[in-house]
Amino acid sequence: MRGILLTGALFLQYYVSAAYIELLKEDTLNMVEQLVEFGKDEKDTSVWDELAEMTDLYGNRMTASVQYSRSAEWVMKNVKKYTGMTAWTEDVNVDYWKRNEESVHLYVPTRENQMVNLPMLGLGQSVGTGPEGIEANVIPVSSFDELQTLGNKTIAGNIVLYNADFVSYGENGQYRFNGAFNAEKYGAVGALVQSITGYSLMTPHTGTMNPAGIPAAAITVEDSKLITRMYNRHMKAKQNPDIENAELFVAPRVKLVMNAQNYVNHTQQPNIIIDIKGSEKPDEIVILSGHFDSWDVGVGAMDDGGGAFCSYGALKLISRLPRKPKRTIRVIMWNNEESLSRGADGYFAAHKNELDKHIFAMESDIGNFEPWGIELMSKNATLLNLYTVFGNQYLPTIGGGNVTLVDEPPNVDIDPLCAYGIPCGGFVTLDKYTFKNPSTPAGFEGYFRFHHTEADRMEVLDPHQLRRNAAAMAAWAFMIADQ
Repeated sequence: MRGILLTGALFLQYYVSAAYIELLKEDTLNMVEQLVEFGKDEKDTSVWDELAEMTDLYGNRMTASVQYSRSAEWVMKNVKKYTGMTAWTEDVNVDYWKRNEESVHLYVPTRENQMVNLPMLGLGQSVGTGPEGIEANVIPVSSFDELQTLGNKTIAGNIVLYNADFVSYGENGQYRFNGAFNAEKYGAVGALVQSITGYSLMTPHTGTMNPAGIPAAAITVEDSKLITRMYNRHMKAKQNPDIENAELFVAPRVKLVMNAQNYVNHTQQPNIIIDIKGSEKPDEIVILSGHFDSWDVGVGAMDDGGGAFCSYGALKLISRLPRKPKRTIRVIMWNNEESLSRGADGYFAAHKNELDKHIFAMESDIGNFEPWGIELMSKNATLLNLYTVFGNQYLPTIGGGNVTLVDEPPNVDIDPLCAYGIPCGGFVTLDKYTFKNPSTPAGFEGYFRFHHTEADRMEVLDPHQLRRNAAAMAAWAFMIADQ
């Protein structure tokens, strides 16, 4: 009986799958199969090679920097090597936050060098301290509730350290985003944030913050714990001066120097847009994308050179097919994702009269390791069913075929398009080390080892994984554009 039921279930599954696949033309699926074969070509390391060339030449791509402009020029020149593509740039107004010289020194009187230099990175959009810096005691807190409990009496005149251990980017990001703003309410003169990572090798992680009137910087997990231990020993000695070594347990005190400057509307810099025009409905658009800007540390290979160049690589694979898709496939390399999303907002405004012609928008911005699939935001049940069947049947050999439904825009740059009602998806991959899928915190553990650090270099990425990412994204884009 069980065998009969199982056979019936399999028959039903086959029937439903066949019904959805019949929505796609045979020639569409033939093109998809060719793209999958491209993804298996072990000799093709072109996505990695071209990203390496650009980042080796120009380094990181901080919005408004010279390196951003030179890197964009490199892409526009590179596009000319490939046939069937139309490329242009669209400028947006951007601010320029410039880090300049910065440091944190911790006073440890028992060491030969009493002022211990701590690795640090100022947070983007932070104000500076002035050239003389700020010197103050440090008060560690693990949450905003603890900050509120301590209040002005304890916090005023001191620097707050947020020392919460890594749970997730969403959970820990609140201290980077709003830590300085909240600490300022209680009279703090500065804020330090334990870097957002579950694994540290004395590596500070930068990132943007909400504007505040006091400076803020990220320090390593190791130094956050050092300061916390110093504070706890000092408080015990204060309560009981008779404990052993009480006289050595001084309050943690740092000197923070940040010469950061922020230039509002400093210049104009572009989004990069590259099209393969559709053969039947060229005014209808399917977007593949990643953001082109990075932080001013590392070279932005993982975040998000990989996403931008896998999108571009997907378009190159599509250009090799014997025919074009019916609709236009557009690659966008977004500007200014890391701080104010001027690129996303600029595109939305510039193309407001064409938004109803946008069929789908995809972005890759959470690492490009082994392909897993897409996080789909759409109210169309047919799309979910069709995409699930398509991914399961046509992408298992290279990965990237899983589909999961989400309620919120999966990536920052496509947020305005998703909110407008355009079906959209975030292309996601398995974790670099745990190989867990992105539905769990373990699915991002490896990504956040490198995120916004000096360690975000080409060595984080694998040439063959990038090729498979590009091929899977190409398959999705072609299928959607050819419906």
